[in-house]
Amino acid sequence: MKNGEKLEGNVLREEGDDYVVEIQVTTSIRDEKLIPRAEVLKIEKVPEFEKAFTAIVDLCPAPELLSVEGYEERINKLRGYIEAFPKSPKNPKVVVMIKTLEEEMALIKGGAVKFGEEIISAENYEANAYGYDALIAEKRIRVSVTKRDFLGALRGFDSYETSLGSPEGYAGLSSLMVQVLEAYRVSIEESLAGIEGRVAARMSGLARMSPKDRTKSLRAIDTELSQVEERFLQEKSGQMKWITPHAFHKESLEEAQRQVTTEMTRLEQREPEPGVLPAEFYRSAWAKLEVGTDEDKELVLEDAKAKKLPESYLAKLRVRAGLPQE
Repeated sequence: MKNGEKLEGNVLREEGDDYVVEIQVTTSIRDEKLIPRAEVLKIEKVPEFEKAFTAIVDLCPAPELLSVEGYEERINKLRGYIEAFPKSPKNPKVVVMIKTLEEEMALIKGGAVKFGEEIISAENYEANAYGYDALIAEKRIRVSVTKRDFLGALRGFDSYETSLGSPEGYAGLSSLMVQVLEAYRVSIEESLAGIEGRVAARMSGLARMSPKDRTKSLRAIDTELSQVEERFLQEKSGQMKWITPHAFHKESLEEAQRQVTTEMTRLEQREPEPGVLPAEFYRSAWAKLEVGTDEDKELVLEDAKAKKLPESYLAKLRVRAGLPQE
């Protein structure tokens, strides 16, 4: 601008003596602004390589708990940028990003885990597998709760209990799940209460369409509801603890409501486990199995079994001991 101010945005069009510029207010909100042409000193076009770089700049560093497939996807996007813009001045930085991701991916392939900003080596992870797995599972559940993904949080908690039993953080997490269940219950009840209104509104919208568009929309709706019904029956027959509710499928909403009631009762009546810390016990057993006779190792494994360490972790300890799997 002639007054020294700089504006960044997309020039959409000219209207009379003004430019219509789309301004990015926040990451998710855009606004159109009229800029008088007489006040503009010059317009500098952002090069395409610069625009494309903004779309990949956050690919490195990688987030925690990323899978090998996730690393490969990020690396391929970065390589795609170099192929599309071979003369981009950003390429040296992109090459460094690729190298960083490849180095991390090699560690992940070898059994390492990225947790927070730290890469946990395969050796360190195996020696503390129960504790790390509990922390990772808990964090994922809490992230789901933060995103208000109640179904995801409840499914995550079910997996947490099934695979880990009662880790050290169980009490706090189960209390959080009671709050999640209450919020989920309210959501389901609101969906049930409004289902007739939603159906009526959908039918009203269809009635205003042309015959051709209405036929097309009805076909799409029928396909969707058929898929929803099929999924519901599959989840129900498979005795899935948390079925997927759908806003236009009453049976799935009612089943979800029943599941919430059952789970709330279970958690409220669940007796606390004895004060054994499985993570600490697993770590201690792992260290003891490094040396000793087969008889000594058998005693360690029997103690682990008596302490009700989950089977998957007992299997890790058997491998560590070099003894046959059960």
